[in-house]
Amino acid sequence: MKGKLVVVYGDIVADHFIYGTPKRISREAPVLILRQDRDDILLGGGGNAINNILSLGGVPKPVSVVGEDAAGAALLQSLSSRGVDCGGIVPVARYRTPTKVRILGGFPHAARQQIVRYDIEDQFEAREDEAQRFATLLRDEMTRADGALISDYGYGIVTSGIASRLIESAGEKPVTLDSRYDLLKYRHVTAATPNEDEAATAAEIDLVDERNGNLEKLREVGEKLRSALDSDALLITRGSRGMALFEKDHEPVMIPVWGTDQVADVTGAGDTVIATFTLALSAGASYAEAAKLANYAGGIVVMKMGTATVSNDELRYAIERDEELHE
Repeated sequence: MKGKLVVVYGDIVADHFIYGTPKRISREAPVLILRQDRDDILLGGGGNAINNILSLGGVPKPVSVVGEDAAGAALLQSLSSRGVDCGGIVPVARYRTPTKVRILGGFPHAARQQIVRYDIEDQFEAREDEAQRFATLLRDEMTRADGALISDYGYGIVTSGIASRLIESAGEKPVTLDSRYDLLKYRHVTAATPNEDEAATAAEIDLVDERNGNLEKLREVGEKLRSALDSDALLITRGSRGMALFEKDHEPVMIPVWGTDQVADVTGAGDTVIATFTLALSAGASYAEAAKLANYAGGIVVMKMGTATVSNDELRYAIERDEELHE
């Protein structure tokens, strides 16, 4: 996967973590007062996918928008300091960088627990000239890219029109999709990676029975969505139950969770999964191979606190330890 260039078109989000040590209970209300220790602004959303592609040895090329604000500047600085070409990220004054603020409390040598989260949100509406600029940039980048990833968190950066032009420009190169709220708006992607809730909502099928061990509904959801998207594959992430791969003209493959089902933090796990999946496909992996690697990556990252990434060394170690793979 090293050196493979992946275009990432999507919403870049700031994951802002504020850490504090418990001080006392407030006299004003029955709430905990923290003494702030530090705060971190990390790459979230499509930015986390970019970060994971980078940590796995790939070359991400982001195409996105951030606000002309402190959060946007921090994200651009973080990317550029890692050597990422940020020429396709446009700072826009009329837009606020989406920011997920998480406040965590705990003592210095204990695990920090998330107490509350609040989101700073905005909606981007591209002008005609901006939409044309994005479409042209994506077309030009796909001439040299090995694959593309669409990360739609619902903030308006990704539109079906621009996405369609990206898919058309890609030709036979893989284009994957992670859409939080509107999967079916992006037909003809190569593959999509929704979680169970997103898949069930898009397919309008209840998966309560599936969680009790009945997989028929899951299969119905997977086949319906893959067909509706007209995609070659659909990878549904299932948390502690692993993943389910639905591939055109193949029987579904149920992939058990790798590692432990006792997770530390699920923040950004879906971004890690699609980054690994896309990079593997861009390197020539089959859908089953790419899904297996993505499953390792997801199992590794949920054992880390905060918005985390996975490295090639960690993936290699996971493969070496997988006894089932070597049977």
